[in-house]
Parts: sequence; structure tokens; C-alpha cells
Amino acid sequence: MQTEKISSNKLFHQTLVEWKDEFEEKIERSRSALSRHGGGGNGNASEKEIHDSLHSAACRDKSVHDDICLGLLGTILLERDAALKSYRDLTLLSRDNLGVVVDTLSLLTLEKYHKLTDVSRNQLVWVIREMVKGGAMGADMLCWNLMRQIAGGDTSARNLWLIDYILDIYVEYRFTWLNKYPVLIAAVIYTYLRVIEDHMTVPLANLRQKEVTFVSSLIREHFTEVCMNQQIGLGRDFIRQLQAVSRIPEIQEIWQDLFYNPKSLSPHLTGVLQLLNMRTSRKYIQSRLTPDMEKKIQFLTAQVKFGNQKRYQDWFQKQYFSTVESQTLRADIIRYIVCVIHPPNEILSSDILPRWAVIGWLLTTCTNPVAAATAKLALFFDWLVFDPVKDNIMNIEPAILVMYHSLKTYLAITATLLDFLIRLTYEYHPPTVERFKAGVGAALKSILEKRVLQTLDVVLDNPKLEPELRKSIKENLLVLLDGNTQIENVFLDNHVQESNNLPIYNNIKSEPMPILNSTLTNHSIPSPVLITTSANIIIESASSGTKQPPPAPIITFNQPDPEPDFSDEEVDTKEEVIEVKVKKDVVEEAERERIFEKIRGLPTNFRLPFEALLSQNDMKVANRSDLLDEVLSALIEEQLEKTKREDLSETLAYLYKSELEKPTVLEDTSSIIENLRISPVNELVSLVIELKPSDKSLKMKNVLRVLADMITFMPKVAYKLLIILYQLLEKDPHGEEIRFKNNNYESLYKNLLQFRGMKLDAQLTQDLKVCWECEPLVFPYVCPIAYIWYVEETDLSNSTEILHLLVSTLDSSQLQDLTWKIMQEDVRFFESDSIVPVIVKTIEWESWEQHCVWTLVESHPNLRLEDILPVIPQLDAKRHPEALTALLLLFRRTASLSSGAVNTLLSRKANLKDRFVVNILIHWDDSTPDKLAEQLSAILVQSSGGSPTKRKRGQTGGRGNTSPAPIPSPTTDNVLAHIDHLRLAGSVLVFNEDVMLAALLQVQSWVTEAQKSKYKELLALVATAEEPDKKPSGTTKRPKPTPRPKAGNNGRGNSSLSRTRSGKARICTSESDSSDDEELRPPKKTKRPRKVYSSESD
Repeated sequence: MQTEKISSNKLFHQTLVEWKDEFEEKIERSRSALSRHGGGGNGNASEKEIHDSLHSAACRDKSVHDDICLGLLGTILLERDAALKSYRDLTLLSRDNLGVVVDTLSLLTLEKYHKLTDVSRNQLVWVIREMVKGGAMGADMLCWNLMRQIAGGDTSARNLWLIDYILDIYVEYRFTWLNKYPVLIAAVIYTYLRVIEDHMTVPLANLRQKEVTFVSSLIREHFTEVCMNQQIGLGRDFIRQLQAVSRIPEIQEIWQDLFYNPKSLSPHLTGVLQLLNMRTSRKYIQSRLTPDMEKKIQFLTAQVKFGNQKRYQDWFQKQYFSTVESQTLRADIIRYIVCVIHPPNEILSSDILPRWAVIGWLLTTCTNPVAAATAKLALFFDWLVFDPVKDNIMNIEPAILVMYHSLKTYLAITATLLDFLIRLTYEYHPPTVERFKAGVGAALKSILEKRVLQTLDVVLDNPKLEPELRKSIKENLLVLLDGNTQIENVFLDNHVQESNNLPIYNNIKSEPMPILNSTLTNHSIPSPVLITTSANIIIESASSGTKQPPPAPIITFNQPDPEPDFSDEEVDTKEEVIEVKVKKDVVEEAERERIFEKIRGLPTNFRLPFEALLSQNDMKVANRSDLLDEVLSALIEEQLEKTKREDLSETLAYLYKSELEKPTVLEDTSSIIENLRISPVNELVSLVIELKPSDKSLKMKNVLRVLADMITFMPKVAYKLLIILYQLLEKDPHGEEIRFKNNNYESLYKNLLQFRGMKLDAQLTQDLKVCWECEPLVFPYVCPIAYIWYVEETDLSNSTEILHLLVSTLDSSQLQDLTWKIMQEDVRFFESDSIVPVIVKTIEWESWEQHCVWTLVESHPNLRLEDILPVIPQLDAKRHPEALTALLLLFRRTASLSSGAVNTLLSRKANLKDRFVVNILIHWDDSTPDKLAEQLSAILVQSSGGSPTKRKRGQTGGRGNTSPAPIPSPTTDNVLAHIDHLRLAGSVLVFNEDVMLAALLQVQSWVTEAQKSKYKELLALVATAEEPDKKPSGTTKRPKPTPRPKAGNNGRGNSSLSRTRSGKARICTSESDSSDDEELRPPKKTKRPRKVYSSESD
């Protein structure tokens, strides 16, 4: 590296009056250190010497190691031509998993991205792409930081380039890298839903379509584990962003499914209200402001005094709101201020610019009516589903204070916001209007309780407001304050309706969001011109049509994202714990009362035992069992209406909730509990077994309907039912007889189909997914039960979805157990006629998952290698090493040489770096060179258009009378290339066979000149056969040469190809091989057979 080159390129843009950036000086020092440790000015040092020198220096001292890494990173950022080589050296020399590089790139992407030159910016994105490609640790964080530089409302060429480039990274490495990071997937969905809104113009149609296609597929594929996951926290703002682009056809389909067909998105989704009740994590809201933007907003709300904000607002307006498209950014900033900036008491009581003043400025300066309505929605969105138990008053405070402080000077702003709030509450989604009324009423009540305002009359009953608006407020808002009892009842229902079918993900940690604290340079900002916005603009929702979706059950979550304490939370910690406990007791008591109401509506023979069970929680087990027997005895004798039966099932689920939710594995051994007993499931199963599933009587239907209803209320019951049935079959002394005659245990599960309204495939898939989500350790035990009982009646053998869930949960011990079961033919996962499409779908899975699949495949006695052969041409050596390795081992262990196998291998594209085909050919060359020569010669002649060499009888290409799979036809060029690779690998035996040499001689007259030139060394092997002085005579087969020794270079180091002086080819072997050949050579006849010359013949 030369000093002139180091100093010629700049990392950052720099004016004449600015000091040189300290970071850039650090990079220059590191590059100088890199040059010094790499050999200094010694221009004659080889690349290996430079690398050894750098490696030695990096190992000696950590500071030197960091300098070398930063020097290489600086070279990547400043010299495009040397970037690839420098990145390769960086990955080889780094001893901390690129830790110092990741930290440096994080600093660049978050704090100094806007200062980078165009070359450095392009190289920064390039190196992050390379880290994603290699799966480097920390690449997901860098992508997150890089996405933060995507500015909303910005359609400049630089911003569009960054959006497109990052999208290309995600598209290219979606299945190999992105799918491993659900939190990053959530950020990608949130970010690109937001920027699609800015790309609605015709010139950006191609980019918009690319974004829409990618985001819509991500939403549908990861809806359950990302969009519904409360730990990830995408929450209600996902609905707000989705709504803004819901007119695009692909997004509109998702939007309609969300309201009218939620089960198509996730089996756990009950409706849009379920998502609205989930709070959005701050990190996603923060991500929609660039770090530079965030610093300025933080500066405004933390350091600027009220009254001095004019010049700062003017500067901000000029930089970020100067274009028409930038108006959509206002909603992002308002949402950030409402949800992220929660000032402490010191700032609230000081003269610092309050939040409501910044939001008022943003609303009044908006010139786009649609953008103004979106900004108001961002301000009031938390009001709709506000819950005083789990939500923060700081999310409500800015809106009420904007309305309060605008009364004296800007009355139109208050009127506009009040009218918007009323319309939003009653018209946003009519089926859930009661929940929205409860949320707004709770928000108004909390404002009074927390003393944000002493009274609401000054805002809601102000004589300055228009009479019509005052009347609307009185009818729609004040009534919510008067109906406090009704509001509390709604919240009690909200808390007791906990979703039992919602998956909980405990393996994803929700980290607190970093907030950037920094100061701003001395720029100034004046007060804006007031522009009032229309009060009648409401964003349209899917409920605006004639068809209304049914109201979804209200669901809350008891594990919100961790948030720091704010100024409204001034109570003591102990008091908070007591308050939470009291509220929890209130919720439990309300649920208990609701169940009592259901019990009172049941007939007496059900009501009395249920009341006894509910009122005596400490009852002995025997007494509880007797009462349950009374209920079940009445159940099989009496026909109940649907509503009464559902009440009975829900009561059973409530009374035995602890039993139904207990784990089915032992904590210490992680093994299934033997003789699993779960009341009342075991009792119901016993009733069904006694009545026999084939009995279609009223008794049977009553029991099955109750069991199906319990599964509806608690989906975990389904897979636990499978475990119970299988264990009952195993311990039944007449299990085999029952299994093959009446099929009681298997058919019980199937008989639930008519009462659950599902087909067997869909029912099994749903129940297995619930098992995988709730108890992954149980899945390897439950899944084989489904295959053992129902594989012949379903499409399970073709289901890669269930197979993927299985191998993702297996450990080595469970894999061994499954292998034993398969080899004993107790279970079968694959069929020979459908194995190929299944394997094709698995080749993109994780390495361990593919290892499990191939282990299971090899364990199946019903599968032959010929069944898997069609997969081979579809595999790539770089992308599918796991599959090729497994197939290679299968070939070496089990494959007999057949025309079908050789044909399939030779159909693969020839590549010297792909050793798959040549390794198998070498294996056959070692074991059966004569058969290999026959097959190669036949295929070679056939591919050239001639008649194939006569085959031996009995070669059917398959086993028995089964017809083999279609054999691909390789081209002449491909066959010659593979044979030539075999020659280059040092193979000798196959080329000593007459049939092989005869085929090469025959093909030599057919091939093109280009092929003769390309394979001249291969065709030269038969040049001696063309000598005109040879007289025809009876042919004598050459004796088979002695096999090559296996020591040293796989036994091929002593053999080579050379030419005689006349240009004829000959094969040279070792001296020992030559002498053995001389002893085995038969007596001379009229035509002398070809010799195998030794190296001494020269």
C-alpha cells in the first residue's frame, strides 16, 4: 500500500472551514499501520509473506489487530477495486468474529452516514451485503441500522437507490439468512409498508411493485410468528401502516382477509381487534426517523426553551418538509413524539418546549389534506384501545393538551381534532365501536385521574365551539364519561377473554430501545403560517363497505414490552404490585362470575355438580371425580342445545384449566410422561371407547361434540388427545386386536372431524402446528403418531410443512429413536413415488435439518436409490452441499452399477470443481472397471447417434419387475467431459478395457472439430489403434490389470498419460504394475493385443 493512495481518497464530505473528522483520521492511521505491518515499503514481498506478517502481528497484540481490521475496512470503503481482496483478508485475519468491524460500521450507519462520500456510501452498503452473504455475526443489526437511513417522504435518487439496494439484499438472501431473524422481518415489513406509501406515482411503479410483492409474501408467510407475536411487538401500528396502502391489490387482499377471513392468515387470529390491542414496540416507531432527524427532534423537546423554537422549526421545515411527498413524514414524527419521547418531571416542570407545541406546529403547517388526516390518526390511534391497566397516559397527554392550548388562539385546531376524534371512534370500524368507546372513555377518565387537566369542561363544553359540534360532543364523548360502570365492564370482559390459541414465544428477547442524545449545531427556526385542515377527512377502512366483518373478541396481553418509568408513574413500587394484584383478582372474580352465569343456565343434573366443583376448589380428588362422573352420566343421556352444550364445554375447560394446560413432558428428563392422564379428557375418551366410535347414537354424538368444543376453547387438547389415545393403545392388552378390527383409538380422532368442520389433513396440520408452537419437545413424539395412523388416508407423506416442523425440533437422541422406528417399519414418512418433490423442497433448509431428512430417507426400507436419482441433476455443488454429500455416501454404500445410475450422473453439468460425479465413477472404476467401461461406452455411443454396445442380459435398471424412473439422456459433450475428468483424476483401469477404447475410437469419427480439439488428449488414448500396419486377426481380450495400490494420492499418484515419439498415446503405470502386466500377458497371436507400457519402456 502506498502513502499517496492512502491520502488521496476521502471518507467524508468536508468543507474548507470544517476540521477533519476524528474518525477519518483514525481510519488513516489504521491504514498506515496496515501498510507498516504488511511489509512496509518492501514492494518485492509476496502476497503470502504479507499475509503471514499481518497474521503474526494481529496475534501478538489486540490493538494491532484492531488497527489491521480497521485498515482493511478503510481500504474497502475507499478503494472499490481492492474491496473484494481486502474483505477476504479481513475475514481471514479477524480474530473477534469481525467485532471491531461491526462496531465501526454501526457507528457509520447510525451517526455518520449522511456525511459519507458517494463512493464510501456505496462501499459501505456493499460490505454489509457481503457480511449478509457470509452470515457474519451482527449483520442483522447493521441491516436494521441501514434501514433507519431510509427516510419517509423522500423520493430523491439517493434514497430510492438505498431502498432498492436493501430490498435486493433481502430478496436474494431471504431463505438462507433473513428468515432466521423474526425481529428483523418485522422491521422490514414495517419499513417497506411505510415507504410504499411514498411510491404511488407512475415513474416509481416498478419499484413499488417489487416492494409490494416482497412485503405481501413476507406478511402471509410470517404472520403468526411475527405480526401476532407480542414479544416482537409489531402491534397496532402494523394495522395503521397497512391501512395507508390498502388500495394496492396485493395488500387489499391481506386487508380483506384480516377482516373477513382472519383464519387464512393465522389459525390463532380472531380478528383485527386482536392486533389493535397489541402495543407497537418503540423500536419500530423510532426506525421511521433517520438518526439525524431523531437527534433534531430530541434537541427540540429537551433543550430548546418555549418561545425560542421559531428558528429551529423554520430550519427543520426547510430541510425535511420542502417537497410535496415529504408531507407524509409528519405522521411518523407525531407518532415518534407520542410513543417514544416521554419527558421526565424535571423537563415537564421547566420552560422547555413541550411535546404538544411541536405536534401543534406539525399539524398546522401541513398542506396536504390526506397527510393531515393521517397525522391526526397517528395522534389519536392509542385512544381507541386505551387500557388504563397496561397503557401509558403519556400516549394520551399530547392530544388533549394540543386541544386545550389551542382554544384561546387557534380555536379551529381544537374543533378539527374533536370532530376527528368523534368520527374516528364511531366510524373507523363499526363492529368494534363498543371497544373504541370504552377506550376513549377510559382515556378521558385517566386524564382527570392523572390530573393532566383539572377539568374537561373547558375543552368538551366550551361556549366558543360551534353549537352543532357541542351537541355532537355531548352525545358522543360526554356520555362516555358518565357511563363509567359500563366502561369498566367492557374492560373486565377484555381481560377475562384471554386467548388460549395465541402462541407465546419466549425465545425472542425484547430489548430496550436506544435513544440518541446529542446536540445540534447552531441553526434557527421561525414560527409557521397557520393553515387549518379539514375536519371531515377520515381514513377509509375495510368496514366502509356494505358487508361488515363480525366483531372480534377483545384480547389483552399480560406481558407488554418493558418500558422505563415516566413522570405519571409516581407511586411506590410496592403499591404498584398490590394494585396489579388487586386488578388481577378482580379479573379472575369477573371470570368466575361469568362461568357461574353459564352454569345457572344449564339443566339441574348439570348445574348441581358444576356448582359444587366451582365453589370448592380444595375438594379432594375423589370427590371431584365423582362429580365429574355425574356430569358425564347426564351428558350421554340428555340432548343439549348448541348454546347449552358450548356453555357446558367452556365450563369444563375453565374448571380443569390447570389440568389441561399442564406440560406433557418431564422437566428433568424432557421425556413424555408415561400414562398421561388429563381430566376430563381421559374420562371422555373412556366413554367413547366403551360406546365404540362406530356407534352413531345420540350418546356418541353428545360426547364427541363436547370434546370438539373443548378443543375449540383450548386447542392444546387436540394433540394431548393423540398422546392419550396412543398410550392407551400401547398398554391395552388387546391393543393389536382392537387396532386391526375396530380401530377404536385411531377412529376416535377422525370422528371429531364432522364436529370440528375440518378435513383430516387440515385437522392434523393445525393440531400439529399447535403442538410445535406450545410444546416443541413433544412434537417428535406426536408427529410419528399421526404418520403411523393416518399416512395412508392423508397427504402427510407429501407434506414438507409438517416434515420441516419435525426436523426443526429433533435432537440427536430423538433422531436415533425415529431411525429405529423406521427401520423396524413402525412408521413411514416417505413413499417412493413422491420422494423426489419432497427432497427438492428440503434442499434449502438448514444443514442440521437436511441431515435429519437424509438420515430418515436412508432408514426407509421401502426406498431405493433409483427412486432418488431424478434429484441429482437439480443439485448445485455450491448451494446444496448437504444433499450431494448424503447422495455421495449413499452411492458408495448401496449403489450397484446400472445404466440408470450412470445415465443420471452423466446428465449433470460437467464441472472440474464439482467432484460428485467423478468420485462415484472412481469408486466404480476401483470395484468393477469392466462394467463401468461397458456402461460408459454404451452411453457415449448412444449420445453420439450410433447404436449402443450390446448389453448383458438381466440389466433392467430396476429391482424386480418394477419399471424404473425415466432416465435422462446426456449429451455427447457432457459424456466426453465427465470421461475426461475421470482420466484427469488418474483413472487407469477403465481405459484398459477394449470396449472403452473401441467406443472412443468410434466416437472419434463423429465428433465435431471443436470437440476433437477440446478432448484431444482423451481421444489420443486410442491413437495406437489406428496404425495401418496392424493386420486383422481374431481379437484377444486383454487381461484385467492388477488393481492400483490405495496408498498415496488415492492410489493414482504413480500412473500418468504420455505420448510416444510418433505422437501416439500410451498409459504409463508404475514399475510394479508393468511387471505384473508382463506376467499376465497371453501368448502372441496374429494381432498383438495392446500393451500397457511401463515407465521403463522409454
